Amino acid sequence: MTEPQSWDTLSTSTGGAFERLLGAPCCPPCGEMLLAIAAEFRAVDAPRVSFRLDELARSLFGSAGDPRTASHALAQLLTDELGLRADESSLDGLWLDVALERRAGHPLALAVVAAEIGSRAGIAVGICSTAWGWYAGIGERERLWLIDPVTDPGPTPSGPVRRHCGHEVAFAALTGIYARCVRDGDAAAAHRATRLRGRLPVSRHAC
Repeated sequence: MTEPQSWDTLSTSTGGAFERLLGAPCCPPCGEMLLAIAAEFRAVDAPRVSFRLDELARSLFGSAGDPRTASHALAQLLTDELGLRADESSLDGLWLDVALERRAGHPLALAVVAAEIGSRAGIAVGICSTAWGWYAGIGERERLWLIDPVTDPGPTPSGPVRRHCGHEVAFAALTGIYARCVRDGDAAAAHRATRLRGRLPVSRHAC
């Protein structure tokens, strides 16, 4: 499987990748955006993250044809094999690489982990949100399966469901990063989160 080009250009030290992704001709995938955000604050090992995601995707090859089958296969991998846990309060929970390593993170980061794994197995997975949280979504509007990475998949719940692009996911993540940095008294990191968020071509999305 050919790895997305921008994963190769993500630096293991801070800076650079975020601006390159903003200059891309189309909206970047959510996983690339979250890892680029992490690289703006701390060192990341992008090749290691990408390799791990590819390895996890191997067990899902062949399940992409049917959305219901794909959603249950992905959910089983996330819950039974990885045992993902929610961590909604810590800053670490919003770093994609840390969430993958710890198998615990903010629901947004875990949904992106799920979408990255599914996409690498050829499954069309998007990031969705409802009033109740963040999900990986498989299927069409008429029959959409939402995967909460810490529970099992199920049909679309009642109420509106929003699909989100990479820019919107980045906006939401940076909003959460800003709030946690302010709470933790890290003014410099909070300012950086605000500056990065202001570069995104979206108006508002809360994490």
